[in-house]
Amino acid sequence: MMQIESVDHVQLPVPSGGLRAARAFYEGLLGLSEVQDSELDQPGTLHFALGWQRLDLSEGEYTGVAPQAHLALRVQQVRAVGLRLALAWQRVDFAPLPDGAPRVYVEDPFGNRLELLEDRRPPQDDAKPRDVTSFRLAV
Repeated sequence: MMQIESVDHVQLPVPSGGLRAARAFYEGLLGLSEVQDSELDQPGTLHFALGWQRLDLSEGEYTGVAPQAHLALRVQQVRAVGLRLALAWQRVDFAPLPDGAPRVYVEDPFGNRLELLEDRRPPQDDAKPRDVTSFRLAV
């Protein structure tokens, strides 16, 4: 039996020629750090650190994204991040959670939807995977 422990990385599509706009959005506006790794780097790809996990962007044939599909990121000062995005002419939807916790939705330049949530968990050692619910699959 196999046990899935956590997310290692997320890959989102980028239309051909979109890496410059992707870098401007993810690095310039969201402040993610680009990861360069000779094993990962290939033409048409970008990689960004998400804590101990990774966001991969890959150019190719782009067919669009389902409206409910999204990447959720825990961030500090989500209202300030949302305001910075709005001031950069990004469409931002300020949508607090039912308990009033701040949350915003924004789309990257290619229509990939991002949910940004305030990280209200107690600090943990980021070098170790967080305790997550495991899913068991029969193989």
